[in-house]
This record gives sequence, C-alpha cells and structure tokens, in this order.
Amino acid sequence: FKAEDFARFHPGGSLGRRLLVKVKDLMHADPEIPIVQGTVGGMAAMLEMTAKKLGMTTVVDQDGALLGVITDGDVRRFIQRGTDLVNATAKELATPNPKSIGPDELAAKAVEMMERFSITTLVVTEDGRTIQGVVHLHDLLKNGIV
Repeated sequence: FKAEDFARFHPGGSLGRRLLVKVKDLMHADPEIPIVQGTVGGMAAMLEMTAKKLGMTTVVDQDGALLGVITDGDVRRFIQRGTDLVNATAKELATPNPKSIGPDELAAKAVEMMERFSITTLVVTEDGRTIQGVVHLHDLLKNGIV
C-alpha cells in the first residue's frame, strides 16, 4: 500500500490533492489568460495585467507563440530605473523564456517550481510556445496543494 493508493482512496485529503490534482485542474484558461502581442506598448501590457488580475501578462508573437512574460515586479523595477513604458514594446519589456509547466504535471510540482524560482505564476504549455493557461500560487493555496 503506497502513498498513491492512499491518495486514490482519499482524494479529498491533503495527500490525495498533492498526488492527484494536475495543473490543468487549477489553471486559468482562455479567456482568463493575460495575453498581449509583442508589438503593443508597455501601457497596453499593464492594462491587460490589471484586467486579468494575475500579476502578469504573457507576451506572444504574431502567431501566438510565447515570447516572454511581464510581471508586476518587472513593472516596478522598470519604473525605478526610469524605463519609458509608453514607448517601449511588450517584447522589449518581457522576460524571455519564462518558467513553464505542462498541463498534465502534478500541481505539487508547480508549487516546487514556484518555491525554487521565487515566482508566483507559471505559464502552462506543452511545448514551451503554445500557451494553454496560467497557474498562480493563490490557486494552489486555495485548493490545498500548498
């Protein structure tokens, strides 16, 4: 009798949640995903971040492929450095190669990644380019994964 067996018989318990709940069960999917084209200005990116309330936005190219992310923390650092957010494009502001996780990974793995990299969101993607969703630390907390 292993932990996985216990989880199957007691899916509502904390062990069950950590061993059974997948990222796709908790992620924000379309239309809740914050997405901007790389060509839009920094202000448009901030408006998308504000509208979608996840503290970040993904940045994509004309084909919808993931280029990077911009976070609330990035915006604060840009302001502190005097970056021109009005004239800069989202692509110029984005952190390239953001941390991502597959939809079929366990939600517990998302927690481990967030702890390891000191981040609060992960882009959900199968191939590192096609966005399927975003998972936020608050979603993991609310669902008892943490």
